[in-house]
Amino acid sequence: MSKAKIISAILALMAAVGLTGYTIVKKSDIGTVNRDVYHVFEVIDGDTIRVTDKDGERVRLLGLNAPEEGECYAKEAGAYLKKLIGENEVRLEKDISGVDQYGRLLRYVFVPSGNEKEDDVSTNEKLVREGYAVADAHPPDNRYRELLVSAEKEAREANRGMWGACEVLMTENEREQATQREIDMPPPSPECIIKGNISEKGYGKTYLVPGCDNYLSVKIDTRKGEMYFCTEKDAVSAGFRRADNCPQ
Repeated sequence: MSKAKIISAILALMAAVGLTGYTIVKKSDIGTVNRDVYHVFEVIDGDTIRVTDKDGERVRLLGLNAPEEGECYAKEAGAYLKKLIGENEVRLEKDISGVDQYGRLLRYVFVPSGNEKEDDVSTNEKLVREGYAVADAHPPDNRYRELLVSAEKEAREANRGMWGACEVLMTENEREQATQREIDMPPPSPECIIKGNISEKGYGKTYLVPGCDNYLSVKIDTRKGEMYFCTEKDAVSAGFRRADNCPQ
C-alpha cells in the first residue's frame, strides 16, 4: 500500500472514532467556565452573595444595582434575592471584568433548571424585572445590557417593587448621563498628590506625578475607582502603572 493511502486510511479511522483534532477542540471548548456551579453560602444584600463557605468568594451581580442598607427597598431586595437562590447551587457567568475595586467577583448569576430543555433562571434579570434593582451599565461588561434595560422599563411602567414604593428614581439613561458628568475630587492631603487615573479609552489604570504632560488636566473621580496616592509604590501596589507621558 502506498504511503498516501496509508495516511488516508489513518485519517478516516480517526474521523470514524471521533479522534480528529477538530472533534477534540470542539469537545474541550464547550464553555467550561460557564458550567461552573457553586453553592450559595450567604446572601449579603440585594446584589451581593458569598459562595462555597464563610471564607468563600463574594460575588457582585453584574449589570444592576440594588438599594443599599438604609435605602428604600433594601430589605425587600435582599429578601427577594434570598428567595430566588437561597442556599441553592448557582452558575456564575463572567463577562469582561474579573473583579471590582473591592475584590468581589463580577458575575451574572443563574439558577440551573436541571433540565436541558428548560432555560436557567437569570437572577440578574429577575431582580430588575420585578423591581428589586435597577439596570446599571458598567462598560465593558455589556453582554446583557439591552435585556436588563428592557426589564427595568417593564418594571417601571408596571410600578413593580421599588418603582411603586419609593420616591421617583432615575432611569438607566439618566443615571448613565449623571455618571458621565465627571467630577474632580481634590487630594486628601498636600502629601498625597499622585493621581491614579482609570482610562475610558482602553489605556487601563495609570498614575501621574506632578510634571507629567497632562497632570493638571486629569480629573480624579473616586466614583470610578480613581484615587490619589502618597507614593508611587502605593500606586503600583494598587495595580496602577506609571503613565507613558511622565518624565523618567
